Amino acid sequence: MPKSTRLCEYSGVLHVHSTYSDGSGTVAEIVSAAQAAGLDYLILTDHNGLQAKAGGWDGWHGSLLVSVGEEVSSRHGHCLALGTATHVYHKQPLRNILQDIAAQKGLSFVAHPHGVYRPFLKLRDHSWKDWEVSEFTGLEIWSYMFDWARDLKYHRFLRHYRAPDDRIKGPLAQTLSTWDRLCQQQRVVGIGGVDAHARRYPVLPFVVFPYSDLFQTIRTHVLVPEAFRREPYEDTQTLLNSLANGRCFAAYDRLADGTGTRFGSADGSLHMGDEAEFVSPVDMLFEVPTEADLTVIGDGDVLAQAVGRQLVVTADRPGVYRAEARIGHRPWIFTNPIYLRHRAGVR
Repeated sequence: MPKSTRLCEYSGVLHVHSTYSDGSGTVAEIVSAAQAAGLDYLILTDHNGLQAKAGGWDGWHGSLLVSVGEEVSSRHGHCLALGTATHVYHKQPLRNILQDIAAQKGLSFVAHPHGVYRPFLKLRDHSWKDWEVSEFTGLEIWSYMFDWARDLKYHRFLRHYRAPDDRIKGPLAQTLSTWDRLCQQQRVVGIGGVDAHARRYPVLPFVVFPYSDLFQTIRTHVLVPEAFRREPYEDTQTLLNSLANGRCFAAYDRLADGTGTRFGSADGSLHMGDEAEFVSPVDMLFEVPTEADLTVIGDGDVLAQAVGRQLVVTADRPGVYRAEARIGHRPWIFTNPIYLRHRAGVR
């Protein structure tokens, strides 16, 4: 990307369920909540179906861009299918699911890759079961609901629910380790998701995690080459292309607004998601809008840390470089990597 390129930034949420599957809200109610939360985009992913697409919900709704995908929910793992026109059959091997998404030129993101928790006696396991199958676009590296539920027990539900932010610890170390490993062989895009259902239970007089609340939490910020044009198809493709290329980062915006975060070469020639040939050392700049604990990671190892709004580190060898930020030891921002390969295009 040319040095002079200036990127536009939009923030939104992925992984949202409506009454078309197991959410409690209609699409109209969800759109209203997203608009009230000030989101720029919303990606709806009901389980195993595209009813909202058939209902005409793709496109602009006031200031909100809606894109309808689905969560393909197999017994062997769940996958977000984005940009697909037809339903992907979920009762088939994982490799076939990914191939069907790719055949439609869609994007595939493994949902909650290590999503396992035990609220009582029965283990709830929604993890990806076969890592030999890795022909996906990326991973949902941070899932709000699975982060909140990872140490949940039913007898502690109210304690968890009254102070949900205290339970948010960030992406699982196992997920980040898997991501770092996979990125050394291929481009793997990391996104954040909310897994919003806004559940209603007969024994409770309130909605558990209403959409309006969850939409304030983990957002995925996308960086696009030019502003949306208010053209539904073109703008949706621009959004999906930025996600496909890793031109995005996950931010816990309820902790602090992550808008303005940048990670790339100090001269502006490389941005998160870019892949280039390593020719000589590259100064990497990590910049955030609020003072935080900053970390730059290369091939899974910590390279440099600082407290402030900027951190510069020299990448002196080929590798996969990404950045993280925390505020008061609480997880905040996780960027996508920059890939410096021995030869451009080698994965």
